[in-house]
Amino acid sequence: MILVVAVSLLAVGGFAFVLWRTKIFDAANDVVSTSMSGVASLMDSQLSDDAKEQAVRRAGLKLIVFGFNLAWRVVLALAAAALPIYGAEFLRLTSSSAVFDLMLRLDYIVIVSIAAIVVAKVVQRFRAGPKEQHADDTLYSPVEQFVHNLAFSSPVVLKAASWAEEKLPSQSRAPEAQDPIFVTSLARGGTTAVLNALHEAPGVATHIYRDMPFLTAPLLWNKLAGGQKRGVDRRQRAHGDGLEIDLDSPEAFEEVIWKMFWFKKYQGASIPLWTAEETDLGADQFMRRHMTKIVCARTVQAEGAPKTRYCSKNNANIARIPYLLNAFPDCRIVVPVRRPESHAQSLLRQHRNFCKQQSEDAFIARYMGDIGHYEFGKIHKPFLFPEFSPEVQNADTADYWLDYWTHAFRHVLAHKDKCILLLQDDLRQSPARTMTDLYGALDLDPGGQAFERYFHSKEDVAETGEFDPGKFREATEVYEALKESAGRT
Repeated sequence: MILVVAVSLLAVGGFAFVLWRTKIFDAANDVVSTSMSGVASLMDSQLSDDAKEQAVRRAGLKLIVFGFNLAWRVVLALAAAALPIYGAEFLRLTSSSAVFDLMLRLDYIVIVSIAAIVVAKVVQRFRAGPKEQHADDTLYSPVEQFVHNLAFSSPVVLKAASWAEEKLPSQSRAPEAQDPIFVTSLARGGTTAVLNALHEAPGVATHIYRDMPFLTAPLLWNKLAGGQKRGVDRRQRAHGDGLEIDLDSPEAFEEVIWKMFWFKKYQGASIPLWTAEETDLGADQFMRRHMTKIVCARTVQAEGAPKTRYCSKNNANIARIPYLLNAFPDCRIVVPVRRPESHAQSLLRQHRNFCKQQSEDAFIARYMGDIGHYEFGKIHKPFLFPEFSPEVQNADTADYWLDYWTHAFRHVLAHKDKCILLLQDDLRQSPARTMTDLYGALDLDPGGQAFERYFHSKEDVAETGEFDPGKFREATEVYEALKESAGRT
């Protein structure tokens, strides 16, 4: 009997080992993702009939290839399982029928399955190490990556999810969200810290990681995904800046909506700005309904504690300040401002960081592109601020990011009277006073919050020697003008 058990375990181990080494889950995910992509193409109203036919044909050809990729892995795994069974029979150690009889017993299947799960967890923990930083912000397992690919396979999917949620009784009774708050700046400007500080306000509702990937239906998706029972351990986000996140951490997901309605703006190597004269009533109404959904979802998840104000962190909103003021006249726009030399250096570091990560893991690039985070990395698409010419510069240099900063904040300076400017130096040196003033400007109650926990207290300094002197002088002039507009002298 011991020999029969040993042979059966060798067969199971060989089967599992070959599946693991040949990455069969990736192959299976390719099959399912391609199938969903073909179906999504048929549902996409933005594609012509010819484009749909071409997309389905391409998906069909890929499925043939992926099907063979899946088949040979399964055949090889079965061969690995058969080898010890029939090898033992050939050597007259035991019979294959005895081994199969044991392997088909219910108690054997249960015990081996539990043992396999335990071993997999131990190996996974051993391979990852206790302090390894995960390479993406998504907190996604392979299964969740598949769900993400399904959700973002076509704008039709997210629009359909939104339509389904709007049929819920709770949505028909929800009051429309008013006085939205938009926190925006260039990436690495302090928007995440400000969002975290505003997220804790009793009446404020923000996007959280729990909303991914069906962002347009936060209430419905939360119910389908298991509600508050769904969770992950806190971990550092991919920026390597020490900030830890979990499913209830606030994050910037609003850009998905803008991409759904303004997809043509994202098709080039750079992204044009939005003007006050551009209008899309359907997009504006959808966005207002979406704000209401986020407010309603956060109220439900807070077990009845009323949320009344939608608040987003969206760095891309720096490119559409005039549009926001025109489309949402009741909005407040908060712009954190960081010293140009420190900001440019940080942008360059993150650009190199994400270039490396996106080269090592294609899903990170896919994820960031799906949610509209083109700030840096291999998928970087700069906004075309007035007189900024990214095509003649190298994004792997400090001067590129300093020049980008200068043109971006000249654009902010042109609308300074309509924005609330926050100096990051003030947030570091006097977080309580600065955030209390911001809460007052936004008609929020700061309560007894300890704002110091959200912001670095260390002075924000950086070397300036690698910048072109002329570019640095221009950036400094813009920063001084912003300081004056923010009430500093």
